[in-house]
Amino acid sequence: MRGNEKHTGIKEYQASRVLDEKFILGEGPFYDYRSGILTWVDIKTGTLHGLEPDGERFWIQTGQYLGAAIPYKEGSAYMGVMATGLYRLEKTSIHRVFSLENYFHDFQRANDAKCDGQGRLWFGSMPLFQEDRERGGNLYCFTPNTGCEKKISHTIVANGMAWTEDEKTFYFVDSGHRSVYAYEYRKEKGEISNGRVVLTLEHGTPDGMTIDSEGMLWIAVWGGGMVGRYEPETGKLLERVNVPAAQVSSCCFGGPQRDILYITSSGEGMNGAEDGCLFACKVDASGMDNVCYG
Repeated sequence: MRGNEKHTGIKEYQASRVLDEKFILGEGPFYDYRSGILTWVDIKTGTLHGLEPDGERFWIQTGQYLGAAIPYKEGSAYMGVMATGLYRLEKTSIHRVFSLENYFHDFQRANDAKCDGQGRLWFGSMPLFQEDRERGGNLYCFTPNTGCEKKISHTIVANGMAWTEDEKTFYFVDSGHRSVYAYEYRKEKGEISNGRVVLTLEHGTPDGMTIDSEGMLWIAVWGGGMVGRYEPETGKLLERVNVPAAQVSSCCFGGPQRDILYITSSGEGMNGAEDGCLFACKVDASGMDNVCYG
């Protein structure tokens, strides 16, 4: 639904359910502009879900927690991120391409992943259980040539990521600190430096996020029932998408005009009619490329 501007001066939209199905922990939506296929994961069931343009569905079941899955640049496979490794996921087979057993502890799981403009895979780790919260996790970057490199140490809940169009700034969410950080980014080597807090939420927790063509951040607010469009340098909330689910987990742009925001949510422990559903909302903004792996 298109936005309406209320007395607060903030444009508001209303997201609508895409499917009747509910997910325990829906996350990581990815719209592939090459094929029009929308994918997302249910972390807790270890399932990659796919929705084709004609409405047909497909699933890939991994048998372990699946933090994220991103299409390969070539072919029809997906790069799946799990605590035991990085896996090539296909409809008929699952193959581990890199072991993460020396990087993840037994109290951690994978959480969220994105690729930068060069196709490098960035992904995070986080504690499985609340009692291990202070033990935290890390943010990593992987390429086949360089292997796995730790980029940010001692995060609590490594989460959403985004790059500006010129790839000079990298944004990163640590949900444990309820904050969004900005780093200087050197795309030639995938190096980050000079991190600083640009946004901290007082109500709700920032989770997954994406960025639009104007450089504004669209952040899923866990516990807030919304996706907010924020100006990263001032932290100002410019627009909001109201979502009929409390635990909003992530979002991405999609559709032929790149102006549909797809939104995931969690139904775990919730009893709302649409908690855990997948949503969509047409907005007055357009996204950038969702970059594939490789």
